[in-house]
Amino acid sequence: MKILKDMMKSAAISIMMSMTLFGIVGVVFDLIGKGSFALDNYGFTKMIIACVATGLGFGVPSVLYHLENIPVALAAVIHLGIGLAIYFFSATKVGWIPVQAGTVACICTIVGMLLITMLIWIGFMKYYKDLAKRMNQELQARNAR
Repeated sequence: MKILKDMMKSAAISIMMSMTLFGIVGVVFDLIGKGSFALDNYGFTKMIIACVATGLGFGVPSVLYHLENIPVALAAVIHLGIGLAIYFFSATKVGWIPVQAGTVACICTIVGMLLITMLIWIGFMKYYKDLAKRMNQELQARNAR
């Protein structure tokens, strides 16, 4: 039951992060395009679905970090592999990778996404490492009393 609760919490956080990034990037492209950022053929709806899929793709597999019998490195490879595979599948379906803009734009988009993914992953790992350190210090302080 705890694993299911952790999975649901991680999925919700990941979906919220995905939606936030989608909103920020949308505003940036709207400003770059001087207000001509337009979607048709249910493009916005498809992108929201892609955001949810991406959030689930990164959120659900993060439960692997809670399993004691899986090394952190393997959990990271599986977690990021699934998340990035779902992202790139979704991105190609909804046009987040600007194929029409040329190879350089595609490469920049992919590198940007990989950098954002790594920064988020490193941030979460640092947070949980610091949390574990504080908990260990608290336990040592209690045992010293």
